[in-house]
Amino acid sequence: MDSKGPQQLLRVPTPTQRSLTFCEASPAGLKRWLDQLPRAKLGEVARLLYQGMLEINQLIQSNDQRLRMLELLRPEVNRTCVMLERHVLDQPIVLDERSRKVANLCQALQNHMAAGYKLVVVDELNTPSRDRASLLPLALQRAMKGLYGPLIRAAQLYTPAADHLWLELHQLFQIALRLNLQGQRVRDDLLTRPDGQSLQEAYAVPLLFGAARCNQMRQRQIAQLVEYLDQWANLVQIKPADQPGVLFVVAPQIDAPPRYRTLLKEASLSGLLGLSTQVLVSQISDYLALPPEERSRARLPVQPDISTDLLQHLRAAWGQESDRAFQRTPGQGRLEICIGMSALHYHLSGRVAFAQTLNLPEPPKSKPDFAPAEKTSDVWSLAFDAEHNTSLDAHEEIHYDTPVDVKSEQIELDKTYPLFSLPIVNHSPGGYCVSWPGEVPDQLQAGEVLGLRGLNENSWGIAVIRWIRQVPGSGTQMGVELLAPTARPCGLQLLRKTEQHSQYLRGLLLPEIKAIDQSPSLVAPRLPFQEGSKIQINQKGVEQQGMLTRRQNATVSFSVFEYRLLEQARPTPETPRPGSQGPSSNTEDDFDSLWKSL
Repeated sequence: MDSKGPQQLLRVPTPTQRSLTFCEASPAGLKRWLDQLPRAKLGEVARLLYQGMLEINQLIQSNDQRLRMLELLRPEVNRTCVMLERHVLDQPIVLDERSRKVANLCQALQNHMAAGYKLVVVDELNTPSRDRASLLPLALQRAMKGLYGPLIRAAQLYTPAADHLWLELHQLFQIALRLNLQGQRVRDDLLTRPDGQSLQEAYAVPLLFGAARCNQMRQRQIAQLVEYLDQWANLVQIKPADQPGVLFVVAPQIDAPPRYRTLLKEASLSGLLGLSTQVLVSQISDYLALPPEERSRARLPVQPDISTDLLQHLRAAWGQESDRAFQRTPGQGRLEICIGMSALHYHLSGRVAFAQTLNLPEPPKSKPDFAPAEKTSDVWSLAFDAEHNTSLDAHEEIHYDTPVDVKSEQIELDKTYPLFSLPIVNHSPGGYCVSWPGEVPDQLQAGEVLGLRGLNENSWGIAVIRWIRQVPGSGTQMGVELLAPTARPCGLQLLRKTEQHSQYLRGLLLPEIKAIDQSPSLVAPRLPFQEGSKIQINQKGVEQQGMLTRRQNATVSFSVFEYRLLEQARPTPETPRPGSQGPSSNTEDDFDSLWKSL
């Protein structure tokens, strides 16, 4: 392989036709045909473009004319792919047959576009034309952008990149290096930058994308990353792999994305390319360190709506190698899993609905508008005969047994919060890789919390989905990191000074783990809880106020906070019943309230 020139490793069609069946074989004829496309019919436009590109790539013509025809097709193909992606993204990870065909059509459209530009590259290298100086840089940049599109879509669908895609990207840049074209800028109307893009930047974009650990991100995060990579590409350097400051290494002759430099021996770095991300990571860190109201003056080119979760993830991915703490070993057996905070809370609570776990007092019965309202400030309300006697009503009620209703309600809750039995691929003390052979639920997303346990176990471990990937022939796999061996379900309420307190939301109390120096912590929804928030914790009706201190971990779905209690536990007040002195009449807390009243 080393003896071959870069262009010999590019896969291109061999033109054999001298005419087109759908229009005149010229840029003018193609433009007239494009102007007549039925753009309101997306499927028909996609079919016509697909068939048209197949013919154009088979057409014998000059490189100048081929480029002009490809440039006419490119914006139409881009627009069509954007429209088609709406039928693919934000869908279950395992696509149905129709969505899968749409995804394959998008890939085919962009691959055929890239093939046309690669054909110009190969022809110009084998038989240079007089316009080579202008044609070749344009064709190289367009070919790299053409291959980048299928790379993005593969990541968003958690599938591997197509065979030879990375190899061809590497070869295109090797051609630019050999001809000293890496710094030449090319205008691109599909980019937001008016000054265009250099060939080195066009190559740096997919390298950054490939090093971003996209299998740990959600589709929306990947889409937002794509929006900014073209603007960030000039903040990284591509240089020999043995130079200082290189975190990632690229082997041009290998069909693979960038790898961490530390995974290779120093002696094997000769002839390899390195990717230095120090400047970009520094600007991301500076942006995150600023208060939100001051971030507009940061050097990092971003919009205010960029996700801080995304930036924190990228800072980790591009700033340091992620060392695996434990060695994985092949696994056997199965795990029982529930996905999402609602399902995990339900099963941790012993299959009890969230509202029932809070044990809150029932709201007072509503009265007709004409009934006088009871006021505790009225001294007569303390008279023995002033209180409404509910015991009389109780004797007049007809009680019905409702075991069928209770059972059906339990069945509905179990359907709402299902359990899944999944085979273990491998495991370590820190987590599992499990396989999902069939259809996966919509809740299966990177960063989602889940519960897991052995098939014969009762207690639930708390974990988070760190990555997802589609393995051809084996279904979906996900990497699961353990957060805690157990947890206590609770309700969390945000306490506000001036505004109304929030409703109770589901939360989990994680125990202290001294072996790894982990303090007691709690899992809370991302919103509205923040560091410094004052909260109320409800455990089966027992309430305590606390303060969220340091945020240990965060994903799109939840945060893990250290916390401290501000008061002792106190039962939730219950509505007194006739003949009852309240729920805590014979507890120590009752005496505590007595001392203050004496």
